[in-house]
Amino acid sequence: MDNLEIILTDFNKRKIDKLIYEELKLSILKVKSSHFYDNVSGKDMDFSQVKNIEEILSPKGTGNIFLEELQLGISLKNVVIVLSFDEQYGDIVFNFPEDEILKDKRYDNKLRLKELVYYLVDLKKSYDIPKVIVGYEPATDEGTLLIEINNMITNYEKEIEKIFS
Repeated sequence: MDNLEIILTDFNKRKIDKLIYEELKLSILKVKSSHFYDNVSGKDMDFSQVKNIEEILSPKGTGNIFLEELQLGISLKNVVIVLSFDEQYGDIVFNFPEDEILKDKRYDNKLRLKELVYYLVDLKKSYDIPKVIVGYEPATDEGTLLIEINNMITNYEKEIEKIFS
């Protein structure tokens, strides 16, 4: 089975805590495993020990969180979130099994993808994210990209139709 990825590109690190704690509410979700490295203390940490994501990813840093379930407009199970940041910007990757979206009847798949895409469009606007990529892992390859949410596309219905045609 293949995995799908959602990549929030060039995310502003100053907004990471708001996304993680307020938008996604990760602190109240069931975390299966996680790993962060604290540059200050030189120690490995779990997500539960992290009080400030921006701080732990500074000056540069990465971390990952494996969740039992996550809401991104729709419910997704077994989601791995990878945070990778330089001094100011970074990518946030959500990786999950393909059958979390593409699982039932064709109409249901289309509906699930549509709900996910519109949630991501709102997220892009709220956090001023330049581009959101959805596709098969690795989603950045031309053959695996399903949809790119950017400032150019206005009709996502048409883009979703292309995926299922």
